[in-house]
Amino acid sequence: MRRVAPVLVGLLLVSSSPSLARSPISPTATTISCDDHDTESLIKAIDAELDSLRAQPSAPRVSLGRLQLSNQAYLERLLLPILAAAKRGKLALCQLLHKRIRLHPLARHPGHVTAYYHPVIRGSRQPHGPFQIPLYRRPSDEALVNQTTASVLAGALLGHSLELVYVESLATALHVHIEGSATIALDDGTEINLTTDGHNGHPYQNPLRLLIRDHRIPEDFPTQPGQSKTQAFVTAHPEVLREYWSKNAHFVFFKETPLRGTGKFGELVAGRSVAIDPKHVPMGALLLLRTQVATRSEPDTVAGKSVARLVLAQDTGAAIVGAGRVDLFVGSGDEARLAAARTSYPGELFLLLPKRSRR
Repeated sequence: MRRVAPVLVGLLLVSSSPSLARSPISPTATTISCDDHDTESLIKAIDAELDSLRAQPSAPRVSLGRLQLSNQAYLERLLLPILAAAKRGKLALCQLLHKRIRLHPLARHPGHVTAYYHPVIRGSRQPHGPFQIPLYRRPSDEALVNQTTASVLAGALLGHSLELVYVESLATALHVHIEGSATIALDDGTEINLTTDGHNGHPYQNPLRLLIRDHRIPEDFPTQPGQSKTQAFVTAHPEVLREYWSKNAHFVFFKETPLRGTGKFGELVAGRSVAIDPKHVPMGALLLLRTQVATRSEPDTVAGKSVARLVLAQDTGAAIVGAGRVDLFVGSGDEARLAAARTSYPGELFLLLPKRSRR
């Protein structure tokens, strides 16, 4: 899951993150010369945050040693200059980054970077044919909200009219829970977008990792092109998936939204929005991410493509824990699905700061 309840931007201070206060600035990584992604996506991602920051101009935004920036100062000294440069093109952006920006590492050691995407899946408003597995809306009764996954899978929510939509398999339902959002192509020809509406408050464990840990998947299990062995196995063996999903007490509820892939500031931007741990990284922060992203280099070959780009902390997730843990949103479609399934690399994350003025 990558979505939880929104919080006020004005409360998201760098000073609230213990790791930021401790992390030294590496003498070999204090500037960034350029960015590997298109400027249009950067413009869109920054634009999404401007109203939230302008709503509380005097609220503290960055407090790091002697550097104290309010929301308004953060806009004026960082976001708006980068936005203006991006609108002039890649060359102007690269020149500004090199001359006016310094980096502050967010972790002492390389972190772990994964990717997630916004799936489009088949579904129905009513159970029929292959559509028998419900995704649930959030109950108003807290006793129902607090039910564990095992209880829900055993029928604890049945009979309360909480079914939002039905999908084709337990594996598909878990997939939506993990990704945190989806577009449902309904059997009547219409579409709806879903995003998370909170969870039951229980701790999260990845059931697929538990399955792999226990060596339940045969080494020679057959797969279809573009399908992982784990995905193929749980699709073919829903009884095993039910057993392992029940071990993860954390359960997610959903609601409809007009947007595809929503975060804290609205619609997420492919290649620019990241999910982070807000205990270590302030929401909305402009960051530099250095890592690799899985991509198809040949029809049957997947390799890691190196990236070094500006990203914005616009989402969270139950599995995203720690200063160096990052989940990159990669959009929708087959290539995004591949990147989400196969991206798992070390990475570095830096907070962008304006260079100190010379006296």
